[in-house]
Amino acid sequence: MKPTPLSKTLDELLDGLPEGEAVSVNWMISKTGGRGIYLVFIWLGLPFVVPVSLPGTSVVAGMIMMVMCWSLMSGRAGQLPAFIGDRSLPINRESKIYRGSMAFLKWMEKWIKPRKSDWIEWPAVSKFNILLLGFLAFLLVCPVPGVIPFTNALPSYAIIAVAAGVMEKDGVCLFYGYILAIATSVYFGFVAGGIIALFVRYSKDILLWVQQLI
Repeated sequence: MKPTPLSKTLDELLDGLPEGEAVSVNWMISKTGGRGIYLVFIWLGLPFVVPVSLPGTSVVAGMIMMVMCWSLMSGRAGQLPAFIGDRSLPINRESKIYRGSMAFLKWMEKWIKPRKSDWIEWPAVSKFNILLLGFLAFLLVCPVPGVIPFTNALPSYAIIAVAAGVMEKDGVCLFYGYILAIATSVYFGFVAGGIIALFVRYSKDILLWVQQLI
């Protein structure tokens, strides 16, 4: 049987949400059933597929993802601690971010399907995928200046591809996720190198400015 499209699943979840009830990570995990916690990774990554996203929001999403990875590695993926798992998420069906995210997801659904997946459930591969998601989530948390484009988008592309590949048993999608993860790491390496070079070049001016503040 062909699995239900992710976009339809998300719409059905929001349609069935009781009036006044907030959307939280634990609520989403409990409602995703067999599709598992990886659907939550995709949902949390969707708002950041644009080149420049709202500042600060990626930090919250990234921290939630890192806790989810820790939960998966510990074998306790059912619920997250209440202080983070029950926190309301800013999901509004009328927002431009949500509409844009759903458009991206529906485009992605055109080519995601179970294929070349015999190796995906190997224990070593499963742990590697969880660690990779944790690393990409850490990149979302990194305090990179918001004016630098794609510092949230690239990790989100990789997170969505890896999570969708694992959840849908799509080895091709997961392979593209690995490529995106490598590209993201290279990009962040260049960004970090540029920031360090600027700091070294203007270190004296920065130290003088700090001393004046003190």
